[in-house]
Amino acid sequence: MLPYTQPLPGGAWRYRRPVPDRLKPIIGKNNLIKTLGKTHQAALVAYPKVHAEFERTLRKAEEILSAETEPKDLPILTKLELYLEGIARVRRMGFDPYDATVDPSDPESMAQDNARTAVADMILDEYPTDPTTGDPSDVSKMDAFVVRALNSGAPTTPEPTLEDAKKLYIAERITGTEIDIKKKIQRLDRVTGYIEAALGRPPTVPKFSRSDAKLVRDHMLSTNLKPSSVKRDLNVVKAMFNHIITEMQLAGCMNPFAKLPIAGLNEDPEDELRDPLPDDILLSVRRLILNSANDDLQSIWRLLEGTGCRLAEITGLRREDLVLESDYPHIVVTWHEGRRIKNNASKREVPLVGDALEAAKEALTAAKDGTLLFARYGKESGPTNASAALMKYVRRVTEDPAHAVHSLRHNMKDRLILAEATEMDQNLILGHSVGGVGNRTYGSPRAKLKAITRAMLRAFAEGETMAA
Repeated sequence: MLPYTQPLPGGAWRYRRPVPDRLKPIIGKNNLIKTLGKTHQAALVAYPKVHAEFERTLRKAEEILSAETEPKDLPILTKLELYLEGIARVRRMGFDPYDATVDPSDPESMAQDNARTAVADMILDEYPTDPTTGDPSDVSKMDAFVVRALNSGAPTTPEPTLEDAKKLYIAERITGTEIDIKKKIQRLDRVTGYIEAALGRPPTVPKFSRSDAKLVRDHMLSTNLKPSSVKRDLNVVKAMFNHIITEMQLAGCMNPFAKLPIAGLNEDPEDELRDPLPDDILLSVRRLILNSANDDLQSIWRLLEGTGCRLAEITGLRREDLVLESDYPHIVVTWHEGRRIKNNASKREVPLVGDALEAAKEALTAAKDGTLLFARYGKESGPTNASAALMKYVRRVTEDPAHAVHSLRHNMKDRLILAEATEMDQNLILGHSVGGVGNRTYGSPRAKLKAITRAMLRAFAEGETMAA
């Protein structure tokens, strides 16, 4: 059967081809239909011309549609993208893009070959002719590929490049809020920039060697990136390579970034080294912030100190995330459109006791009718801005690089240890993995909240820094 042909009662044949939804408003029809002949032989003779005629109709509609797109919005295709789109176009025409062989003894094979030739000629007829050679000139890469596939079959698939790997990873693996996606793409741009800086023009993915990966690693370390930062960025590269190797079915292709050693990593673990703030420094920073910072920063610091939460978990709080009219007041740390959380374990309820509870009440009153608790720091880049502002006060008291806003999580960990809180209670409060299936799935949320509230109360009974 030739593509788009249908037998009719009485031995006649017709051509019936659905119009793609995007082109229906332009063509004004749902289907392109035309009788090919009253006999099968007549249909074979008419088919090439009818097929080429309808291809021309669809092609013109595509041109009209694309004319509505600004040139700056058109994507720049890699060789692989060009190849795959060309293959898809030939298939949409109803032809096998890889096999253009002809059986002279088969009328249908001859009719299809004539149709392929007619469509290829139709494409080339739209280009000006070179007066010297008589050949079409300035043929686009896409049309040249399609014509080649129609006349002699498509060439072998080009090997995917670093840019292909990056585009595929963004399209299929980058998810989250608009802010999340933007940040993840920026990281991908940054790490692929390191690769290009280290290697010049990177090899294709199958030809990417272990020595190439080591050159990238060494270049990144030479830029004064910490080993932990190099590891985080190379983990992104490794995931990107894994994805394209799997999706493109690159047989025998190994990931060159797998288990790549990084010098100095043991001395600088992935979690940047932070120390708890000593009591005297903690008290001095607290007094400085409460005397000098704006109201939002004051509340944020008090909540950080009183909950052990991550900075973004506090700055991204909404009014609805505060549960104050309860036997066990707490904040709800969860994902929402304006803020991401680190992982599933980060989704939790954190008790509010003592000064943190008072800070939450004051912040809720100050927020009035807004959705976010801290409007100026709840938007994109808000956590970064809040961190920079708070660090100015920290640095007025201590220059120790191990002392930072994030140190407050370590202070909370110390409090919980001294209060003899169980490891499970510590993990529930700090948003770490709670281990086995039993810990994750058994026990009611209320029972867990009651237990960790008691642990938090004991933790702050061990010291009075916050009350000072």
